[in-house]
Formats: sequence, C-alpha cells, structure tokens
Amino acid sequence: MKKTFVIFLALVIFSIPSIVSFVHSGFPLTDDGNWMVIRFSAFYEAIRNDQFPVRFLPRLSNGYGYPVADFLYPLFMYIGFPIHIIGFSFADTIKVILGLSMLSSSIFTFLWLKKTFNNLTSFVGSICYVYFPYHLFDLYKRGSVGEILALAIVPFILLGIKTKNLIIQALGYGLLIVAHNTLAVIFIPIILGYSYLSSENKKFNFKLFYPLFLGLGLSAFFSIPAVYDRQYTLFSTTQVSDYSKYFITWDNFNLLGIVFLISLLLGFYLIFKKNKFASYFLTVSILAFFITTPLSDFMWKTSFLQSYVQFPFRFASVLILTSSYIIAAFLNNLKIKESLIFAFIILAALFFSSKDFIFPQSYQYHPDTFYSTNRDTTTVKNEYMPKWFNYMNQDYKNKVEVLKGNAAINNLVIKGDKISFNLDSKENSLIQINTAYFPGWEVKVDSKKTDVIYKDNGLIKFMAEKGSYLVKAGFYETPVRIFSDIVSFISIIFIIHLFVRKKYII
Repeated sequence: MKKTFVIFLALVIFSIPSIVSFVHSGFPLTDDGNWMVIRFSAFYEAIRNDQFPVRFLPRLSNGYGYPVADFLYPLFMYIGFPIHIIGFSFADTIKVILGLSMLSSSIFTFLWLKKTFNNLTSFVGSICYVYFPYHLFDLYKRGSVGEILALAIVPFILLGIKTKNLIIQALGYGLLIVAHNTLAVIFIPIILGYSYLSSENKKFNFKLFYPLFLGLGLSAFFSIPAVYDRQYTLFSTTQVSDYSKYFITWDNFNLLGIVFLISLLLGFYLIFKKNKFASYFLTVSILAFFITTPLSDFMWKTSFLQSYVQFPFRFASVLILTSSYIIAAFLNNLKIKESLIFAFIILAALFFSSKDFIFPQSYQYHPDTFYSTNRDTTTVKNEYMPKWFNYMNQDYKNKVEVLKGNAAINNLVIKGDKISFNLDSKENSLIQINTAYFPGWEVKVDSKKTDVIYKDNGLIKFMAEKGSYLVKAGFYETPVRIFSDIVSFISIIFIIHLFVRKKYII
C-alpha cells in the first residue's frame, strides 16, 4: 500500500507541470477555450431551468437558441455542473476539468500498463502519455476540453479490458462517446482490436462486444439523437474547415516530436522480439500517422473523414496511446540499469519535444458575466443550426411579436426553454416567437397543442383565433429522444444490477 501511494504521489508530482498553468488567475487563450466556457455557461442555465437532458441552449445564436448540446460532446458540461455549483467560476470550472483530465490520464495509463509491465516502465509510459506534444497542443493551443477528457477515458477502458471488468469497460465506452463522439469513432476500433488480442479465446467471440453494446446503451440518450437529429441541421451542407490545412508535415512535425520517432524505432525492434501487442500498436501507429499526412489526401476527399473528423491531425491522438505503450514495452524488456538509462534518454527527448507546448502562449481575463451573457453559437460555421433558419447574425426587438392581425401580448415570462404569455387577439392573428424552431418545440394555446409554422424563416409561429388565451411554448423530448433516454435508463439499471450481483468479470 505504501509503495502504491508513493508511485501515485510521484505520478501527480510529475504531471503537475502539465497543468500548473491552470493555477494562473487568467484563462488560457486557445482556439476553442472561450467557446467551451460560453457553451458551458449556457448549458448551466438550461439545466437550472429544468431542461434534462440538455439539448437546446436558448441563449446562444443571438438569443434564437442553438441545439448544439444535442450533437457535440456534452460530458464535460455535465461534469462541470456540480463543480460550478460549489463555487467555481465558469472559466475555473473548465480549468478544473482540464486539470483533472490530465491527472486522470497519467493515473489510468499507469494502472493499465502496470497490468503488463513493472512499475518503472509503466511510470515512464504514463508520463509519455501526458507529455506527448500533441496532447499538450490539444490542451493549450486548441483548448479542446472534450478531446482532453476523452483521452483520459481511453486508458480507463483499456484497464477494464486487462482486468476483464465488464462494468469498467461499459462505463468507459459510454463516457468516451459522450466525452467526444469523434474521438470515440476513431478509438473504438483500436480498443476492440486490443480487446481481441487480450482475449484468451483466440476465436472470434461476441463477448468482446458486450461492453461496447452496454456502453452504447449508456450513451444512447446522446448518441442516437446526435445521429438522427442531424438531418434537421445545416451540417450536411456546410464545410466546416479545409482539411488540407491540418495535415502534419515537416513544418509542424513538432506536434509529434522526437518521442514519436523513438517509439517507431522501438516498435520495429519489438517486432523481432515477437511482442504481439507492440506489433499491433506499431501497426496502428503507422496507419494513424499516414492518415495525418498529405499522403492520405485521397481518403479525406472520398470518405466521412472530411465532414466528420474534419482535422487530419486529430489522428495524432492515437499516437499518444501507441507511443506510450511501445516505449513502456521496450523498457520492460531491459535490465534495471539499462532501463533506467533509456528511461532518462526517452524522458529527456519527451520534454525537449514538449517544451513548445507545455504552457499557454497568453492568458485572458474575463468576468463570469462575459461568458454568461455571450450569445455566440460556439461553433465554427453554425453548422448545427436548423436548416430552415435564416436569421443568423440578426437581432430581434421583442421575444414575441404580432406579424399579422390585431393582438396584444401581456405578462411575458421567459424561463430558459419555457415561454408563456397572455394573448388578447382582436382578430385572427399570426404570432411569432423569436426562437429557432427545432423538433421538440411545442406551442399550447389554453393547454391545447397548436400547429407550429416555421419553414418560411425558421422561427416559431402559430395562428391565433379571435379571443383571449394563455400561451405556453416549450422544448420537449421527441419520440426518438424519449426512446434514447429509456435505453440509457435501462442500461444504467443493468449496470447497477451487475454491480450488486458482482457479475461483472468477463
């Protein structure tokens, strides 16, 4: 127990330089950092206004609302909710999540590697995982909180595979999908390959898929609507970015660094040692590296990669994992003295490679109000706006207005995605609620559901006959989302059942 404590303490100490910048009073200036904080603040408002699961963020898109939480990795926001509740600012909440993710990466990687290797080599492998240049680039240049969180979950799943723990694997798969759905698509095939190699039964066995199926069930509340509801958005007709600008070339090879080249050389050495796992991860390394380079341009032009993965260098995330394993496997084959010497050389090369990324370039200083009042969409091309919406970058004077007829609107109350008002219509009138329509929005006039008109401009409209009414509009779960919620609920109950019955070793 004492030895374990010392190792974990050392892991924390060695990992601290990667996150010490978060102690700084400001918030690191990154590509996506501000957007993540803004999105979280809008998510927090939505959940405080009783929307659960959160899908539609009413404040964003200039107050017209944005269903971004229905599509993009909401796990960090669910984790952030209790952190903000206990007193952390919106920006500090994200800093806490990022810091804990990096620490978790080191701990889970060590625990996973320790199931195969000795303490020293597992320790070095975990440090390589944390300080791999692209990992730090993701943290301090891109500010991709979803990807950083996902990278902490991957070794957690691998630990579950080594311990044959169904619950750990299932939870890991579910969390990975909700943490970052794109990285989940990239990593899950790799994890399944590792699971197959780790299986005692070398014949194809469907048991390998049990944890994944259960993980898919846990994440169904998010993943099914994320796929199904995309048909209602601009995503399929929007080119978010030019993928050709994000290949890894000699100009930006420092994203991989010397440590990646070392891992390749060591991987080829281990092939001759007939290390099947090292050979597997080397193969994965070569394929992932190829996809990050301009040589794979033909793949990006003709596959889902361009629209879904978007950035070729995202596959460098895979190299964080493969390089760490290969280095640990190599060191584990050496005698203690040789292992120490090579560990020192590798760590020196690692820190030399990561020196350009280990700290943010600058900080910014914004009060919470900057984030809690910001009405951006928090995406590059507003690609998840409803495809019928055409009021982008325009403001409205009143949340509810009369387009045709003669009517008065009184006692307007807006609480997140719930809107109510008294309507006194002197004649048949067309009423517009300045909110982007997305499936799930309903309008009730005196508790009676009425038809919503939206396809002409994308805003919620309805016809009101002559008379006085109480109008209530709100965002609710659709049949598809209700089904997805039920699947996730049943999966949670099943997980609890397995835990209570202690039937989770496969």
